[in-house]
Amino acid sequence: MKKTYNYLIAALFILLHINALYAQTTGKISGKIADKKTGESLIGATVLIQGTTKGAATDVNGNYILSGVTSGTYTLLVRYVGYDTKSISDVEVKANEITHLNVVLDASQGKSLNEVVVKGTYRRESVAALYAQQKTSVQISDGISADIIRRSPDRNTGEVLKRVSGTSIQDGKFVVVRGLSDRYNSNMLNNAVLPSTEPDKKAFSFDIIPSSFVDNIIVYKTATPDLPGDFAGGLVKTISKDLPDAKFFDATVGLGYNSKTTFKSNFVSPEPHASLDFLGFDDGSRKLPSAYSNVKNNYTSGLSNAQKIAVAQKFPNTFGYETGNFNLPNLGLQLLLGNTKTTKNNNRIGYLFGFNYRTARQVTEGNRIEYNPSNTGGSNDLINYQFDRDNFTSSRTLGAILNMAYIYGKSKIAWRNLYNNDFSVNFEQTTNARSYEVSTTDPLRYEGYSNQTTQNGLYSSVLEGTHTLGAKSNFIVNWNASYGLSYRNQPDQRIVTIYTPLNQPKYISLSSENSPKPNDLGRIYSNLHENIYGGAANLTYKFNWLGKGQQLKGGGLFNYRDRSFAIDALGYVDQIGFGNKAIPFTNGVDITNVFSASSLQNNGIALARLDLSSTDYDGKAALGAGYLMLENNFTDQLHLTWGARVEHYDQSLKAAGKAKQDYVNTDVLPSANLTYNVSEKTNLRLSYYGSVNRPEFRELADYQYYDYQNNFNIRGNPNLQRSTINNADLRFEYYPSGGEILSVSAFYKHFNNPIEQVNLGNDNLSFANANSSRDFGIEMEIRKKLNFINDQNFLKNLTFYVNASYINASVSLQNRNVSTPLQGQSPYIINSGLFYVTNKGDLSFNVLYNRIGQRLAFRGQGDAIDIYERPRDVIDFQIGKALWNKRAEIKLTVSDLLHQATSLYYNYGSLDKTAYKAGEDKIIQSRLAGFGTAISFKYNFGSVR
Repeated sequence: MKKTYNYLIAALFILLHINALYAQTTGKISGKIADKKTGESLIGATVLIQGTTKGAATDVNGNYILSGVTSGTYTLLVRYVGYDTKSISDVEVKANEITHLNVVLDASQGKSLNEVVVKGTYRRESVAALYAQQKTSVQISDGISADIIRRSPDRNTGEVLKRVSGTSIQDGKFVVVRGLSDRYNSNMLNNAVLPSTEPDKKAFSFDIIPSSFVDNIIVYKTATPDLPGDFAGGLVKTISKDLPDAKFFDATVGLGYNSKTTFKSNFVSPEPHASLDFLGFDDGSRKLPSAYSNVKNNYTSGLSNAQKIAVAQKFPNTFGYETGNFNLPNLGLQLLLGNTKTTKNNNRIGYLFGFNYRTARQVTEGNRIEYNPSNTGGSNDLINYQFDRDNFTSSRTLGAILNMAYIYGKSKIAWRNLYNNDFSVNFEQTTNARSYEVSTTDPLRYEGYSNQTTQNGLYSSVLEGTHTLGAKSNFIVNWNASYGLSYRNQPDQRIVTIYTPLNQPKYISLSSENSPKPNDLGRIYSNLHENIYGGAANLTYKFNWLGKGQQLKGGGLFNYRDRSFAIDALGYVDQIGFGNKAIPFTNGVDITNVFSASSLQNNGIALARLDLSSTDYDGKAALGAGYLMLENNFTDQLHLTWGARVEHYDQSLKAAGKAKQDYVNTDVLPSANLTYNVSEKTNLRLSYYGSVNRPEFRELADYQYYDYQNNFNIRGNPNLQRSTINNADLRFEYYPSGGEILSVSAFYKHFNNPIEQVNLGNDNLSFANANSSRDFGIEMEIRKKLNFINDQNFLKNLTFYVNASYINASVSLQNRNVSTPLQGQSPYIINSGLFYVTNKGDLSFNVLYNRIGQRLAFRGQGDAIDIYERPRDVIDFQIGKALWNKRAEIKLTVSDLLHQATSLYYNYGSLDKTAYKAGEDKIIQSRLAGFGTAISFKYNFGSVR
């Protein structure tokens, strides 16, 4: 940690001596011109400063920039063929600042050749543009912009998504939309499909994308044919930041405090520390020794006892650990810079580069109690085992973004790149453990730990283009080519169980070679590597019919995934005996030397491979899709977007020692989105779409792995089938004014052959197709300024928001007599908050509240007791103050102020009951991480030109 601090302090010193940029006396005006009714960008519109010759034309995205504008107040004239000219007064420009002004134009209604000029003010036009952006979306969707992200305390995209209506986050990183777990959601970054970051399920770990790199996030809750067809909950589309409007260079330094960790000498960390841990990369010292990897294919039957002991001696003796380490504050550094240049012929070229580094320590206190579950509950239930398990995590995050774009004429070419590497060393220590399976009067006592290093990474690269063609700009072609890489390396997870009987020496217990137990005493190595290649092309044709503008759109895509996964689960065994051999901790023997080369030789200890948990596999999947859709405007109020999508999916899986598995399906997925504009401020939406859910590689792989944290063995099922889903939505929207909304939605989903996790008994989980399931719910969102209470400045600048969802879902399983909730489903979700920002934008604060209802974590076998996650309340707070003429900003953040424990419980009583009931239900696992505070300082070295 100290080494890391030295590097970052040196970097900060260099930054503070950069003097390449200087202040100017001019500013800029920038924004976007769009059609008021449809929200479409208007390409080639002209923006002029009245009384001057200074002007600009909008590019392929409808954006414009007026550079080198002297400080003052101006009137702008916005013109476009077929639209009324708009005159906008009171546009104030300040030195070294950018004035943002988005404008919406009305199509000309009259046949007169004379110019019609509509007058407005800067403030009124800004509100009107925000209106149009909110209410013209084709799909039912919710989102969050960079401005709101900046004012929240969220460090990564996973935390940001908690704020979106109907959306929650599981395990701090996996998105749950409308109560549907990660398997029913899809993820895109910069219009390209993201690979899964998890080896065991369809999921993307959103905590690896820094929030500062994000321009906006949209969660689509209904589909149109041009969107992927494999989602039923939501499609999360993340767009990284694009070209800047001016040259800039921001540097941010932050310090973080945690109530359970910082300034305490309570940290436990494994030995030794590798040379590149401070950067977040494994240096190779933890890799599987070549002495084993070279012979692993015939290791079990092809080597003698002596050879196996010799191989075990090549594994490093790294079972020691340090206690009582002092914890410095968490530390973060971020650099963000960019520039753009407008050429003489009004073309633009520019770039954006960002770098993010964070180092942190986290102590989480926890405990686990296992009962003999029954439907009766109560005090008569016996405890099987119980223990305390504390978690000590040291993490490093290193990320970068590089976007470049060139806008020329009516075309744009962009290349977007994002990389993130997340590295953690996780030490879980088990203490005070007792097992009562043998005797309640003399329980088996033990302690132990698991040391796991994880390097998780993502790289996404997208080359995309947009071209507007035709004399009337009525053809639009857009395309992209993408490459994505995700990896997850977990080298040398070391698991140790030490038995601690009363008044007797501690000892470790060795099993026989035929029954190794890596989950009790062993080492596990795993590595996931997945490539995803993609390409897409779309053609949009605009035409008139019934006197209204219409659109016909068609296109297709191809995605190819190539995944390789390798795992070796090795247990320490009695190589020359028959197992059940105890090695006592006497005469100087302890955990630091019992696995030394000499001890292995003297005690006949070797490593044996657990074949059931050591199956490598290679997976490939090819998706080809094509679609056709129409956007019909029947009247000024009635709009219909409809069409169909065809997807052909070819998936194969080859596990070591097993036959190749092939899965091929073709699906036709229709959809229709009907919007009726009741008034200028009100929409009524109705939607239907068909979608699919396909099994993931790991769910099909017929081998077993151990979930150490939850004490489950999990096995795939090669007989899984895809699920098909029918989805329907109804939504009412009311926009009182710009930035305000009142919406109410109802939705219904029916699943055929849904894929669910099932309990096989004896702590074994697998996957199966259920008979059917259904999901219906209601969502509500309110975002309102509080000036209706009083017209004082404070209330004018104070915005209240709340979004809440009620969800009722059930699934009928083949091995259960009653319906249960969908796994990961919550019956309700509540997000609420207060936002305040002054007129000058130099002071802001927000208070955020989040609560997620109890959700099914794991099912019991048959009609046995289910395990639920207990609800918890989360309150976050942030205050920010701009300094030195907005050159700098300081922020104070308090996260998870209530720091309630995350708990799992047995749901006793009625099987239909899901709400936690104290005194009846039993907490079986609890984890408490404490609350966090952080202070950050950002300085802008750049200036507008």
